[in-house]
Formats: sequence, structure tokens, C-alpha cells
Amino acid sequence: MHKILIIGGTAEGFKIASSLNENNYSSVLSLQGNTLQPRQVNYATRSGGFGGIDGLKNYLNNNCINVIIDASHPYSTQISNNIKLAARELKIKLFILHRPEWQKKYFDQWVHTNSFNNTRAIVETLPRESRLFLTIGKKYIPLFSDCKQWLMIRTIDPYIAQPQGNRKYITGRGPFHVSQELILLRENKITHLVSRNSGSIETYAKVEAARILGIEIIMIDRNENTPRKSSQIDVLMKDTLSYLGRNK
Repeated sequence: MHKILIIGGTAEGFKIASSLNENNYSSVLSLQGNTLQPRQVNYATRSGGFGGIDGLKNYLNNNCINVIIDASHPYSTQISNNIKLAARELKIKLFILHRPEWQKKYFDQWVHTNSFNNTRAIVETLPRESRLFLTIGKKYIPLFSDCKQWLMIRTIDPYIAQPQGNRKYITGRGPFHVSQELILLRENKITHLVSRNSGSIETYAKVEAARILGIEIIMIDRNENTPRKSSQIDVLMKDTLSYLGRNK
């Protein structure tokens, strides 16, 4: 009998877990534990880290995991690297989700950068009167704590910070809609959007809204040093179910 570990952190991870549950496969979805109120689901989940590569291998052995699906966030490179190493060492079948990056379209105004430190340096060159909308995940917010510009920062959970007159903290969880994002950008007179190129369908509306309004996007590109043998979600699910069916 298969025991499947799904490394989550994306909307696709929930879809994969739901599909496996509907097909009566024994699986557990591993969540990062970064949010106070994760999505409510009717299948097995776990939350938090594994304790490095050794902790991960212990978890895999102790729970008799024989299939892993890496559906982690494209910027969660450490867990993906650990998963590959552990799967190779323990000879566990590994499927990897590939979420394509957003592609720049006509009328998009993107400034590309490959790190959060470089992003901060770019922000420092912007006029003081600029008004920025940051959607970068709470981990990197402190990098921008002393920026002189007005910042609106969106996170899933409320972000606790010292009160500042030139900061606005809002919460939201995708999927977002273009009409909502247009209102948000207009009402707050946003001049620049700062975003990771997550490739998520659920959060792409902000990119479309910025295009419509002619707002410049500082786009933090992925920094994947080595290409991953991976598949988009439809192909991944087809290959996974085929493998599980052949190896009962």
C-alpha cells in the first residue's frame, strides 16, 4: 500500500491532496506552518518543518512514505533540495510540480531583479513620494523596514510591526480578482508593485491590474541554480495516478 507525502505551500498542493483523497489513496499534506489559519480540509495534514535533512529522513522512514510529491512554493528552495536528497538516498519515488513563471506581456512594465537584497537597492533609488505595494511574503518584510517611501504590505495573516505613518498593512488570501486589485491600487495611489514571480493563477490579478493602470512592477525572479525534472499539475497528476495504479 502506498503512503504519499505531499510537500505543500501552493494552491496546487491542496488540489493534489484533494484528488488523491478522492481516489482513496493514503496521503498527508505537509504545510509550512507560516499561517495562523490554514485552509480547512477533510484529509490528513501536518504542519511545520522536519528538522533539516536528517529530520526529514526520519519522518519518511517512521511513516513508511514510499511516494513524495513536491508541490512546494517555487521560492522554497531549501525544502525542495532536501526532498531530492532524501528521496534519492532512501530510494523513494519523487514527483515534482513545475509552476511556470508569469511571462511579461505587451504593456507590462517590469524591472527584473534576482534577489530581495537587490530589490531593496532598487527601491532605494525610487523617488521618496513613490507609493509601493509589496506582496513578497512576511519573511522579507524586515528588509524594507526603514524605506522612506509609503508602503502597503499584504500578507495572509496580520503582520505585527511598530506603527509607522508611511505604512499600511492589509491581509488577503487568493484567489484575487482583477476588479478588486484595480480598486485597491487606485484607492491607494500605488506607483510601484513589488512581487515575486510565483506563477500563481490565484495571485496573477495584481499583475493584470498593474498592466491596466500602467504601474511599474519590480519583479523578483526565481533563482533556481539547477533545473528540476518536473511537470505541470495536469501532467503530474496523470503520471502520479498512473504510477500508483501500476504499482499497487
